Amino acid sequence: MMLVEPDKDVRLALTTLLENQGWQVAALDNGEALEKILKEATPLAVVCEASLPDKSASNVLEACRRRQVPIVFLGHQTEVQSAVDLVRMGAEDFLEKPFPQARLLKLLDRIAQKHVG
Repeated sequence: MMLVEPDKDVRLALTTLLENQGWQVAALDNGEALEKILKEATPLAVVCEASLPDKSASNVLEACRRRQVPIVFLGHQTEVQSAVDLVRMGAEDFLEKPFPQARLLKLLDRIAQKHVG
């Protein structure tokens, strides 16, 4: 699982949450690093902040779609239409920060079950 979150504290908190649930997490702080990794690896899923300083959410989504990697976007103060557009373009979901941790975990479990099944 790849986690892309530019905020160090949020990245650490989400990494801890996911690892405590048994996920192996590679945490990154920018979209460029994610795109480089996606050229060589296919993670089970990507959880990504929608407002990255170096890549647009649609660029990140397209990179994930090319590799058929499910992606869940996270964001705050995002226009509803932008979130809906990302889901319509293929994102698994968009979670508005702050979100219930259980909702993210449930989404990731569903993605994992699809992958295994």
